[in-house]
Amino acid sequence: MRLARRARPLQSSGRLTSSEEAGRLDLETEVLGEVLGFMRLLWAVTHGLQSMSKRMAAELGVTGPQRLVLRLIGHFTRLSPGELAQLLHVHPSSLTGVLGRLERSKLVERRRDPSDGRRAILSLTTKGRALNARRAATVEESVRRALASQSHATIAAAGEVLSAIAESLTPKPRADGRRPPARPRRAAEPTKRASRAR
Repeated sequence: MRLARRARPLQSSGRLTSSEEAGRLDLETEVLGEVLGFMRLLWAVTHGLQSMSKRMAAELGVTGPQRLVLRLIGHFTRLSPGELAQLLHVHPSSLTGVLGRLERSKLVERRRDPSDGRRAILSLTTKGRALNARRAATVEESVRRALASQSHATIAAAGEVLSAIAESLTPKPRADGRRPPARPRRAAEPTKRASRAR
C-alpha cells in the first residue's frame, strides 16, 4: 500500500514571494484535495479572527463581532435589530447578548421609531461614534490591507465562494417552513420512578 506523499514546506529565509506562495498552495491543494485544503484555509481565517477579537477586546474594549455590529449601525441610519440580523445572516435572538453589552457600555442606544412605535431603531452614542471612527488595531483594517493587494476579480470570486459555503452551512427550512433544530434531540431518558417500576 503506497502512502500519500506529504507536502514539504518551502524553505525561505523570509517572507514568501507571491509566486512561491502560489506554488506552495498548489502543492497543498494537490496533496490535500480541494475540500480539505479549503477547510484548512477557513480554519486559519477563523483562528485569526478569534485572536484578533481577543486583542481588540483588550485594546478597544469590544470584540470582533461587537465591532462589526458597531460598524454596521454606524454605516446605516434607522437600522432595526431585525434588519441588523438580516445583514449578519443570523437569527435576531443571536444578537441579544451583543446588543445588550454594547448598550450597557454606552456605545449603542435603542429608541422607538417615531413613525412606527412597534419598531426599535439602533444608533451610536457619542462614545460609540468615537470608537466607530477608529481604524487601527481592528479586524477590518487587517481585511482592508489584504484586499488592497488583490484584484477586483479575485475579490469577487472569493466572495462568491464564501457566499456559497455560507449558504451550504445554513440549515434548510423543513417542509412546514420551520428551521430544523440546531442539533438532533436525544430520546428522553426514563425517569427514576419509571425505572424502579420495571
